[in-house]
Amino acid sequence: MSSATDLAETKHAGEDGSTLEAPPAEPQPQRPQPPLSTKTSRSLSASTDGLVLFDLTNEVGGTLAFSPHCMKSIIDLKLLGVGYERQRLSFVQVRRDLEKRIGQGVTVPSLELSDGSHLTDSWKIAEYLEAKHPRGFLLFPNSAVKSYAASLNEFGKLLAPHIGALTIPQIAQKLDEPSREYFIDSKIGQARFGRLSGLGEEEKEGHVQSAKKMLGIVESSLACEAAKADAGSVQSGGNRWLAGTELPSHADACLFGWYCYTRSAGDAATREIWFEHEHLKKWVKDMIQWCGPEITNDLI
Repeated sequence: MSSATDLAETKHAGEDGSTLEAPPAEPQPQRPQPPLSTKTSRSLSASTDGLVLFDLTNEVGGTLAFSPHCMKSIIDLKLLGVGYERQRLSFVQVRRDLEKRIGQGVTVPSLELSDGSHLTDSWKIAEYLEAKHPRGFLLFPNSAVKSYAASLNEFGKLLAPHIGALTIPQIAQKLDEPSREYFIDSKIGQARFGRLSGLGEEEKEGHVQSAKKMLGIVESSLACEAAKADAGSVQSGGNRWLAGTELPSHADACLFGWYCYTRSAGDAATREIWFEHEHLKKWVKDMIQWCGPEITNDLI
């Protein structure tokens, strides 16, 4: 995990109401984390059992979700109705326990398959699910949607430095002590962490404005889809989602992960970045509703 703003998937460069619509998670007592599962996965099917998704959280036994890339895979699995075991690991557990299980330098999300092999990287996981699941076409309904999702995946790399400047100091405060030490010393680096922690209000606002300006591109796309819907040229419900599909696709997962990551910066910054564009705000609220509390309750 070498990249600062990619809080999981280091192969990619970079990482409401008054509470942003998602109800806050109830405080949970810290509990021991069980050892990584050694279960044998079964084959992929419409009611898939046996898959294991390795995810990132803030502490041993924690449930907070903030990794943009892990969220992509969580949304994909929900879209397909896939049953799976979700193992939430701290930074140190990824480096210590998951490396022993999968190999040195492993990142999350990682998905354990029925034959005991593993896929690492949210895009690779999405392509595997597309190919192997009976309803995998929902992730990429056509080549145009897949191309758009790939563009949004790259777009996240450009968004990451601005959002990361706002979230990294805040995330560090929520980590358990071993993970905080790893996060600051090894993942981010003390010098960079010191710079980000010392940003003034004017510098922070600059990052907010830059992220908001970049998201104007998505706002324009959503406005175009809304106009098509008004003209009756898209399918029912298609104007709700980024690629004009009837249901969310991997394109929506790619961008929603960055909304989830932004929440670590606090309500004010999240609102200013994501909720000052009319159509983007509606899309975020639709995604929150579609994801449901089983996902959104864990968001910071």
